[in-house]
Amino acid sequence: MKKAHRLILLALGSIAVAAAALAAADDPNEFNQARLQSGQNLFSEKKYLEAIDQFRIAAFGFLDKPPALSETLIRLALAQTAASRGADADATISRFLEVERRFPSYPSKNIPPDLQAEFRTLLARRAAPSSLQSIPSLAGLVETEEQKIAKLPPADRRKAFEAAARRDPSSVTWPIALAKDSLSRSDAKDAEKWADKALAIEPFNQEAVGLRARARVMRGELAEARADLSALTPSEFEKRPDLYADQLVVLVDAGDWNGAEAIAAKVPQASASRPEVAKAQQKLSAERQRRSAQAAAPAPAAAPASASSSSNRPTRPTPAAPAPSDPAALAAHSKDVLADSRRLISSGKAAEAQKALSDALAADPSNRDLRLALLEAACLSRAYREGAVQVALVKPFVESEAPSMFYAAVVLYETGQTDEARGYMKRAMPRVAGPLVDEYSKKILGTQ
Repeated sequence: MKKAHRLILLALGSIAVAAAALAAADDPNEFNQARLQSGQNLFSEKKYLEAIDQFRIAAFGFLDKPPALSETLIRLALAQTAASRGADADATISRFLEVERRFPSYPSKNIPPDLQAEFRTLLARRAAPSSLQSIPSLAGLVETEEQKIAKLPPADRRKAFEAAARRDPSSVTWPIALAKDSLSRSDAKDAEKWADKALAIEPFNQEAVGLRARARVMRGELAEARADLSALTPSEFEKRPDLYADQLVVLVDAGDWNGAEAIAAKVPQASASRPEVAKAQQKLSAERQRRSAQAAAPAPAAAPASASSSSNRPTRPTPAAPAPSDPAALAAHSKDVLADSRRLISSGKAAEAQKALSDALAADPSNRDLRLALLEAACLSRAYREGAVQVALVKPFVESEAPSMFYAAVVLYETGQTDEARGYMKRAMPRVAGPLVDEYSKKILGTQ
């Protein structure tokens, strides 16, 4: 009798397995979802061993569906942990990390917040921080040293950042953190110093350039700030909308009213209360009123044309740069600005050339010829700091750029970077000549 009863149970089990197999064959996704749901129900009832079996079956079925597999592995690891199967949980976490590395989908939208939090705690406890940091979708789960320091009281935080900068002088992280901290204390001079140090480590770091631009605007160094802002990519402005406020200030200062109008609407409300931004907005508002009044006034009678008056006409202003979406038109505009800048420099109007080139670079920031021309114009107009900014953005120089290396030597010398200036002067000397070269070769190289 017992034997017969055992045979009946085996038969029933075989029928159940066959039925499950047939269901899986008819609709594998429905079968896998059913196993996943069954595992969730069992987990809620704290029947962890039964839940583990269901999650394992679902995970096998989801091998070709990474997001669903990732969710199932998360639930499986939690069930194994609850069942005190730590070694199994570790193996499941390893599988989860491998899936996430190849097919990132974390965090899963189907897992409730309480289980998400529980799994984050599990990862922090059982996965190596280096493994988590190597996977972009999980890197934010590891608290960095910078984030830990940021939680300290202001005085302790500052000391900790400075200690980290001394301990790791090749990392750009710490001078950037110190520049941010200085700006938060409205210490623009110190912020500029640390941004300079960051750029000495990583010359094209967009965040450091933006921080220095902010510091320079706060200090009233608007020509230098304009050079920094022209070196930023559009995506950096999108990531940090507060930079639009700095751009508004420099555009108003330069009298670029059309550009200022285009930027004004993008200035965040939180930045509008800054003194220099409020002042720029007042100037822009006054200019709007002036233009409205001018448009409403009757046009004066035209004066008779004469030969003498035609010779005194003002120089035609440089037209606005075309949109970056029209590369051919943008290249032609940059070429025209270069030609105009050479004429201005030749006629002793280096400051005008400097402004025209800076404006052109705002639309065409990757144009090396514009930057080399701006380096020359900034040097000749004694805007040495703006010239030094260009050096950082165009180096290394090639041997055929000897004149540019000479101008680089001058602006670096005048901004206190004598050692680097000496190297450029030595390279330029065999290929350049003139009174200015003689003057600065004596200053920089000590030659008589």
